[in-house]
Amino acid sequence: MEYLNMLAKLGVGNAHPGGFTATLKQFEQYPLPTASRILEVGCGTGRSSCYLAAQGHDVTGVDIQPDMISKAKIRAEKENASIEFLVGDASSLPFPDESFDVILVESVSIFTDTDTAFSEYYRVLRTGGKLFDREMVQYKPIPTEINQEITTFYHIEKLWNISDWSALVNATGFNHSQIDGPFLFPKSSEDLTEHPDYYQQMDADSFLDHTIWEVISKYNSIMDRYHEYIGFILVIGTK
Repeated sequence: MEYLNMLAKLGVGNAHPGGFTATLKQFEQYPLPTASRILEVGCGTGRSSCYLAAQGHDVTGVDIQPDMISKAKIRAEKENASIEFLVGDASSLPFPDESFDVILVESVSIFTDTDTAFSEYYRVLRTGGKLFDREMVQYKPIPTEINQEITTFYHIEKLWNISDWSALVNATGFNHSQIDGPFLFPKSSEDLTEHPDYYQQMDADSFLDHTIWEVISKYNSIMDRYHEYIGFILVIGTK
C-alpha cells in the first residue's frame, strides 16, 4: 500500500505539513479577502475547505482520489457547508482561465508533475489572485541513501530544496513571491490533541489491514530518524 492510499483509507484530514495547526496559523497570518472564490487543490477529505466555507468564502475542492472526494462530501454535509467537490488532477484542472481569487494547496504539488501543476495554478487564478502552497522541503543536503528511502516511500521524483521552489514560482510568472520557512515537522499527536478531527471517516476494515499499519510505521520511522533533513515551507505568489 502506498502512502496516499493509506491516507484515503483512514480519511486523514491533517496529513499536510504542520497539520491543521499550520493551516490555521496561515489563515491568521495571511487573512483572505472577504468572500473570496477559493480553489483547494488536493482537498483530501475537505477539512480545510469546510473551514474556509464556514468563514463565508466560495470554495471548490478537487482531489485526484475519488475516495477522498466521497469523504469530503460527507464531511461537508455533516458540517452544513456548501462546497463543490470534484475529482480532478492538479496537472489538468477542470476550470476556465482566471476562475479563482485564491489557490490553496497543502502538500500536493510534490506528488504530481510539479512544473505543470504550478502552470495550472497560475492559469486558473485571476489577475491579482494569490497562491498559497505548503510543501515538504529538503533544508540541508541529504545522503544519497536517505534521499532514496524518503523519495521511494512517498513515491515522489525528488525532494525539492528551497531554491528549487523559489525558482519554480518565479519561472511560472508569479509576482511578489515569497517563501516562509523552513519549519520543522511537529509531532502528529500534538496536532491531533490540539485540533481533533471530529468528522474523520475511516474505512471499516482499516484496523484489520496490516498494510496500513506497515505504512504508518514506516512514516513514523522516517519522521523520527530524518527530521534534521526535511521540513516544510509556505510558497506564496501573486498573479
